Amino acid sequence: MIKLLLRLITLATFLCVFGTVVLFIALTSLGWIDLQRIAPGLPEPPPIDTERIPGDPFGSINVPENLRPGEAIPLRGMVQRQSLLADVPVPQQISTNPAVVGTNFFLAIAMMLIFGITSSILGNMLRDEEPRIQKWLKAFGISKLVHSLKGFFSWTVSGGVRRGCLTLPLVLLIFALYGVIFAFLDEGSTLFSRQGALLAVTLAFSVGLVSFSGDIARRIAARFWREQSSFHVYPVNLVIAAATVVLSRVVHLTPGIVFGTPGGANVEETSNPEKQARRDVTLSVLSIAVLAILGTLGWASTGVVVSSLDVVLENRVAMVVAGILNVITNLGLAIFLIALETSFYEMLPFAYSSGRPIFERNKFLWVVMFLPISFLFAHAVANPQYGFLDSFAESNVRFLWFTMAVMVGVTFSLWFYFKFVDDMLQEWMGLKRRPRTRQSMPPAPPGDYYPPPNSYDDPSSGRYG
Repeated sequence: MIKLLLRLITLATFLCVFGTVVLFIALTSLGWIDLQRIAPGLPEPPPIDTERIPGDPFGSINVPENLRPGEAIPLRGMVQRQSLLADVPVPQQISTNPAVVGTNFFLAIAMMLIFGITSSILGNMLRDEEPRIQKWLKAFGISKLVHSLKGFFSWTVSGGVRRGCLTLPLVLLIFALYGVIFAFLDEGSTLFSRQGALLAVTLAFSVGLVSFSGDIARRIAARFWREQSSFHVYPVNLVIAAATVVLSRVVHLTPGIVFGTPGGANVEETSNPEKQARRDVTLSVLSIAVLAILGTLGWASTGVVVSSLDVVLENRVAMVVAGILNVITNLGLAIFLIALETSFYEMLPFAYSSGRPIFERNKFLWVVMFLPISFLFAHAVANPQYGFLDSFAESNVRFLWFTMAVMVGVTFSLWFYFKFVDDMLQEWMGLKRRPRTRQSMPPAPPGDYYPPPNSYDDPSSGRYG
C-alpha cells in the first residue's frame, strides 16, 4: 500500500508540474499572461508584423478611373488574393534567408522525431495494454459507451445511399458544408457577403478536388488488383472540421487548420497479412503522391500568374483576363494549402492515418516522405519569414511546440502509469488477484529407489491384483 501511494504521488506530482508548465505556455502564447509584469527584466520582444507576408506581388498600382477606350493597363493590381489566402505565400515569396530555412528545417526534424517516437510508443503501448484498459472500462461500466462512441465516429451513410440516387447530392452537400465551415477561418468577411460566398465556394471545390483525387487513385489501384472497392462518406468528420476551425480561431492560427476527409475509398482486404500490409503501404504512398501532385500544380499556377502580372493589355481585355487570373490564383492557393496540410496531418503516424502503414512497414520511407512535407509545411504555412527566436512570435510555431510538448508529456505519463502503477492499483481495487503460490513439492527420490511391492501383489499375502 505504501509503495502504491508513493508511485501515485510521483505520477501526480509530474502531472501537476507538467500541466502547470503547459498551461502557463498556452496562456502566455494567447496573450492572457504578460511576462513583462511577472519579470520586468526580460527584454522586450521585437516588433514583428505577422499579419501579412512581406513583398506582396499582388500589390495595387495607381490606375486612372476614367480610361479611354483602347487604353492599355498592366494586370498588376487587378488580381487579388482572398483575405484568408493572403497569408499563403506564392513561390516568389518563399524565403531564402539561411536563418529562416535553418529554423524551419530544425522544426521539421523536431516534428519528425517527436511525432514519430511518441506515436510509435503510444501505438504499441495501447495495443499491448488493451486488456488492462478493458478491465478498467468494465469496472467503471462504460465499456458499452466507449464501443458506441467508436461506432458513432466510424459511422458512414454510404451503404444506404449507394443503392439509390442520393449519393451525388449528399456528397455535394457535404463538400458545401466543408466550404462553409472553413470559410469561418476568415475573420474579415462573412458568408453573407460576396467575398465570403466566393471563399466558401473556393474552399468547397478545393476540398472536393483534393478528396476525390486520392480516392479515385485508390479505386484505380483496386481495379488493377482486381479487388472490390467502395466509396464511403463520413458525415461525422464534419464535427472534426468544425472543431479545428474553432481551435484555429481561439489560438489565432494563420491561415488555420484546413484539411478534411469527407469520405474515403476502401479496398477489400485480403486474407494474406503480408500481402495486405504491402497493399496498405502502396495505397498510402499513392494517396500522398496524388496530394503532392495536386498541391504542386496549384502552387505552380499561382507562380505563373504572378509572373504575368506585368503584362500590359487593353483595359477591357485586361478586366476579363484579370477575372480569370483571380479564379486561378485563389483556387491554386486553396488547393495548395489544403493538399499541403492534408499531406502533413495524414503523414503523422497515428491510427487510421495514411502515414501509419508506411511508418510500421518502412520507417526510412516514412522519413523520406515526411521530412520534405513537414519542412514545406513549416516554411510555407507555419513560419514563412522568421528566424528561430523571432519565430515564437508566430502563433503557428508556438502551437506546434505546444503540441509536441503535450505529446511527450502524455506519452511519458502513460508509460509510467502502465509500467509502475496499474498492476498495483488493480490489485488494490480487486480487479486483479495475486497469483497463488504453489505448495512446495517433496524432493524427488534417488535414482536407485524402488517403492515397496503392493500388498496385493505379494505372493505371501495370498492376495493378487
